[in-house]
Amino acid sequence: MVKQRKAQAAFEYLTTYGWAMLTALIAVGALAYFGFLSPSNLLPNKCDFGRQLECVEFRIVGQDALVGLWLRNNFGKDITITNVEGIEETVVTWEPDPFNISAGAKSELNITLSDYPLVGEKKEVNLVITFERTGSGNPHNISGMVFVTVQ
Repeated sequence: MVKQRKAQAAFEYLTTYGWAMLTALIAVGALAYFGFLSPSNLLPNKCDFGRQLECVEFRIVGQDALVGLWLRNNFGKDITITNVEGIEETVVTWEPDPFNISAGAKSELNITLSDYPLVGEKKEVNLVITFERTGSGNPHNISGMVFVTVQ
């Protein structure tokens, strides 16, 4: 008789708290499914190529796989951008190719990627921009990243 009461108590414990645990698991699953638990959704949009090549405006358009950047030249001298490469992404094309940015001026750079990101998700694109100061002929690399919600 005593063993049956212990078994009954254990069974009642499992059924009482089992429903609560199941409800909690379903709630966490629903939050994860709808993206509320994704930390990337909480991070702000960011574009960083350093202070000398300032990223003024930026966007990623998913349907065109296009990264649009407005860059300001803070080097104090005119520069010519000669190449753009992706670190983890494959850069298919970039335009204009090559192009000059006067000192203090800003210019638009459009980069086409090989993959099409989903609209609404956060996407990080790491790039290496090769440039030359006008008249020097020596190439320099600057690494940067764009982290933004895809439009």
